[in-house]
Amino acid sequence: ESARGLAQSALSANASDRASLSAQFDAIRGQIDQMASDSGYKGTNMLDNGSLDVIFNEGATAKLTIAGFTASSAGLGITGSVGSWASTTDSQASLDKLSTALSTLRTKSQTLASNLNVVQTRSDFTTGMINTLTTGANNLTAADMNEEGANMLMLQTRQTLSTTALSLSAQAAQSVLKL
Repeated sequence: ESARGLAQSALSANASDRASLSAQFDAIRGQIDQMASDSGYKGTNMLDNGSLDVIFNEGATAKLTIAGFTASSAGLGITGSVGSWASTTDSQASLDKLSTALSTLRTKSQTLASNLNVVQTRSDFTTGMINTLTTGANNLTAADMNEEGANMLMLQTRQTLSTTALSLSAQAAQSVLKL
């Protein structure tokens, strides 16, 4: 945006001011190139035509390939200031190239934002699934020892009572047969 402002200012400036503005414009082009080359993360630079494969499952059958683009001044079609913008047509040509570059950046930004949304949604889903499975596993393995001890005592008592009741019923049946 600042390079675009310089080119617009040059349209109405005098010759000496145009030379100064064109030098600033060329310096900003250098900063654009530096920023594009320094934008890598973990070995991937999406602004230097890099690409990234995001794998969504263990078998790598569901994946998203995110393609980068060249965001340097040359890749965006921004050339140096011609003739130090001595004429209005020179500064207008630079302004037109900047408008095209800005349009390209907006389009690429929307594509990257859309891909980010897909990755973020999948990440949120995976995090939720992990939390659900962890909670379930903890419920299966991390039992309250006091509660489980009480349940075991209750089952042992039932077993003892059942055995006693069976024994009493067998004795009662023998007593009836003796009569």
